[in-house]
Amino acid sequence: MLGRTLREVSAALKQGQVSPTELCQRCLSLIKKTKFLNAYITVSEEVALKQAEESEKRYKKGLSLGDLDGIPVAVKDNFSTAGIETTCASNMLKGYVPPYNATVVQKLLDQGALLMGKTNLDEFAMGSGSTDGIFGPVKNPWSYSKQYREKRKQKSHGENEDSDWLITGGSSGGSAAAVSAFTCFAALGSDTGGSTRNPAAHCGVVGLKPSYGLVSRHGLIPLVNSMDVPGILTRCVDDAAIVLGILAGHDPKDSTTIQDPVKPFTLPSLTDVSKLCIGIPKEYLTPELSSEVRSLWSKAANLFESEGAKVIEVSLPHTSYSIVCYHVLCTSEVASNMARFDGLEYGHRCDTDVSTEAMYAATRREGFNDVKL
Repeated sequence: MLGRTLREVSAALKQGQVSPTELCQRCLSLIKKTKFLNAYITVSEEVALKQAEESEKRYKKGLSLGDLDGIPVAVKDNFSTAGIETTCASNMLKGYVPPYNATVVQKLLDQGALLMGKTNLDEFAMGSGSTDGIFGPVKNPWSYSKQYREKRKQKSHGENEDSDWLITGGSSGGSAAAVSAFTCFAALGSDTGGSTRNPAAHCGVVGLKPSYGLVSRHGLIPLVNSMDVPGILTRCVDDAAIVLGILAGHDPKDSTTIQDPVKPFTLPSLTDVSKLCIGIPKEYLTPELSSEVRSLWSKAANLFESEGAKVIEVSLPHTSYSIVCYHVLCTSEVASNMARFDGLEYGHRCDTDVSTEAMYAATRREGFNDVKL
């Protein structure tokens, strides 16, 4: 059951093949069994079981809230969750309990989703390995696959197996690992410059960064406001489309979202690709691109072409400038966003009382890792 798609498990719930409580308990059991992956910072067992109980009552009355009713999901620990600690994997916010839910979290809950817990990440979502948060690194579930273990045995020379694991990528590594390990059916990540797509690739799941403004950022603790987007991690493309359809749309609490509060967002049904024209940017075929990735890229292009789509080479000549702009915006906005954590308003505060400047410095030294400092 845990290996099924969202659509399949939703149908199983509606047909009574499994109850929300049974599904929740199976996921909780697997979370405990895979604790060594370090995918979760907080496991909200009581909350999830209570939500499952409410979902079960709705199903018995024939009042399902939608495709996510009774479905276990996980949320990256940089999204605000009412009554549940939100740490950003940092000493700076350890112990912080938000009084409200991020819009995307609320939308999942409004659909009856079961919140299994908050997932691990790089501190404040700044990183690409999910290795530098205060709760330790996230381990890739594929590190413990039979194929990988057999492959490593052939190459190992007395190495310690406990230290022989693969990274998940980051910064949404906890969410990617949670989905990959079957502890939930979908998870929220955040994506600034690849933080959802990178770990999805490492863990063998689907990672989607929606277009900026399509999904509300309200309640997502910012890293780079100009680029942060809530991301979606699932085990298949269809599941990602289902979740996107639920999350996308106007939010009066986020002025950057699409400005159409009346007309709901709907995904177009695309079964015929013969009228599509797909561009392959020549600037992306760099010498550094591995032969494996290049081969898979060609395979995908050929697949579209075989189905009638037109595939052409295009040029995006300003690509190199976009990378420079990304780094300029990223560093400046990170510095600006981290400046708010000064020990005065909320979050960690040191015991130093020599002067305001000394308190600032000590608070930030104790609260942030070396990357932020």
